[in-house]
Amino acid sequence: MTLAAVSYEEKRVRVKNYGVLGGKSPLLVDVPGTGGKARRLHVLAAAGLAEITWAVGRNLGIRLQIASGWRRHRWTSREHYETFVTEKYGSVRAGRKWLAYDSPHETGLAIDIGVGGLVPNRKTRDEQRETPLHKWLVDNAHRFGWHPYKAEPWHWEFPISKRAWESGEADDEAIEVDAGDDDGDGDDPCVEDEFEEV
Repeated sequence: MTLAAVSYEEKRVRVKNYGVLGGKSPLLVDVPGTGGKARRLHVLAAAGLAEITWAVGRNLGIRLQIASGWRRHRWTSREHYETFVTEKYGSVRAGRKWLAYDSPHETGLAIDIGVGGLVPNRKTRDEQRETPLHKWLVDNAHRFGWHPYKAEPWHWEFPISKRAWESGEADDEAIEVDAGDDDGDGDDPCVEDEFEEV
């Protein structure tokens, strides 16, 4: 196994393991986003983003910017979610593959990159994996605490301990890795999202 194979490991951030951050949480801070629009991240993810942004700039000459960071929970209830995905995809099971009930973005520990050829768009997934930025991230992002969601080359997560997430203070506590498959069917539960508005 190569170092790149080890470094390109999913370490999923799950809402069930953390909870969600409310919009007024003091743990959310502004970070630069695409189009000059500020995005919000958990304070520790923001620090990790600053470090990797510097490294990407130094190595690739790209100013790393995110198209999305923290987002509010979009559903008023589980029933609201199930009704929506059933109407759109025919069943809850089919809908779960395309649209999540909750998202790691709600924790403030997930980003969608919006530069360097990486954009939140399923239609260009294969091309995005061939960009210099994605290849660099595959080899190096783990050194800055960032891990991929392999189904979406633009989506990266910053798994930390729950204690660090709750306090906003870094610690050395080991994190529990969650590889996915919430429903036990052998598939990752869903494609995270593409900014689809309800």
